[in-house]
Amino acid sequence: MVADALTPALLDGLNRDLDRIVAATAPGKSASFLEVMLLPLLCGMADHFLLPHCDDYLFNTGQLIEIGPGEGDQRLHRDDGVWRHVPAPGPELEVEALFALSDFTAANGSTRVAPGSHRWPTGREPEPDEIVQAEMKAGSALFYLGSTIHGGGANRTADDHRRGMFAGYVLGWLRIEESMFLSEPLETARAMPRRVQELLGYKAVRAMGVVDVGSPMALLD
Repeated sequence: MVADALTPALLDGLNRDLDRIVAATAPGKSASFLEVMLLPLLCGMADHFLLPHCDDYLFNTGQLIEIGPGEGDQRLHRDDGVWRHVPAPGPELEVEALFALSDFTAANGSTRVAPGSHRWPTGREPEPDEIVQAEMKAGSALFYLGSTIHGGGANRTADDHRRGMFAGYVLGWLRIEESMFLSEPLETARAMPRRVQELLGYKAVRAMGVVDVGSPMALLD
């Protein structure tokens, strides 16, 4: 876990943006989230674990998860299980960061994680004493690999909503979990920083991801 992964100003901006999105009950990304996508800690982790196995990585998932009072434990899982057809052992497929937008406590559903489980053989399940809860203050973040066993905790409080936000990257030759081209209109993507556009998939890598046998960036230019 990394304390103060988000500056107070960025944390406040994210929560203001997300309050508006949640109130409108419509999916979308906040302007502040684009800054999160380019955080040196997150991109540095992707550079270290993913770039040795691909020419570039792609933005895989950006999600707001709010656990309300009375919600139970999420099933323990590995995020990279979605690419179960990739033979093991192999390279790390995904890096993730879970940002605490409110305080994470054992009572309100802080994420349960099995440290070191990314090194375990496929099929090995954690014992109860191998699970810890990622309690952290708002603005902190849990950085982990897609092969790490984890799951949201139960919220046993009466009125405390636990708000967290995922952002993650995947090897550029895998299909991403969220269809970014469909969730972000062209006019919205045109206003984003060049690197964010590339991470959303508007960058052809060798012969992968082309449009009309050319760079998809032409759609934005």
